[in-house]
Amino acid sequence: MVELERDLRELGPALSFPPTPDLAPGVRQRLAAARPRRAFPLRRALVLGVAVLVVAAGAVLAVPQARTAVLEWLGLRGVTIERVETAPTATTDLQDAALQLGEPVTLGEARRRARYPVAIPAALGEPDAVYFYPRAPGGEVSFVYRDEEGRIEALVSQFRAGLDDDFIYKSANPETKVEPVSVDGARAWWLEGAPHEVLYVDESGEPIFEETRLAANTLLWERGEATLRLEGDFTKEEALRIAESVR
Repeated sequence: MVELERDLRELGPALSFPPTPDLAPGVRQRLAAARPRRAFPLRRALVLGVAVLVVAAGAVLAVPQARTAVLEWLGLRGVTIERVETAPTATTDLQDAALQLGEPVTLGEARRRARYPVAIPAALGEPDAVYFYPRAPGGEVSFVYRDEEGRIEALVSQFRAGLDDDFIYKSANPETKVEPVSVDGARAWWLEGAPHEVLYVDESGEPIFEETRLAANTLLWERGEATLRLEGDFTKEEALRIAESVR
């Protein structure tokens, strides 16, 4: 065995071998291929995270007990107020069609179709236009009031809401003032400052996003079976006087 090893060593220099290739590039390529890739780009992961939060929030609202607790805390049926970091951009000179208020009707027809007593703010008088939206709880009735130049200066909406009717979501950013107030002894909410977007949920629970419908200063309050919303460029004192004139 010793002699064989000696003979092989002596034979080695006499043998001809091809040059050894550079293995480094191939090794680096295989290492790069084997390195685990991120399953999702960061932006997509963030989007999925937000989607999970939305689903979780929807799951909470889907539970009647949880939904009732939120509305009881707020004190208004069918209304939820939640803060957001940024507010939508204000839109001026809105037309009726852009507000998506439903179908134009007469005041008499609105009263016949609504499943609750429809009231009018005496301080504003007869509306310039009346709209009816049938998918809202009990049907939503909206009154449009215009100034001398035909621009919308006030919007009064009302609908019937129970503890399970999360119909209106008011989103307010940190620049929006949210203040509890009172209308005829009933609890109400005053929202003032930055614009806030309105999101509806119909009777079947389907959300209705209305990106073009933005609110100015807003007063939310209850009257009998109905929840009312007054929107316009009013001060809090002016809005309260209008609300207390509803008959």
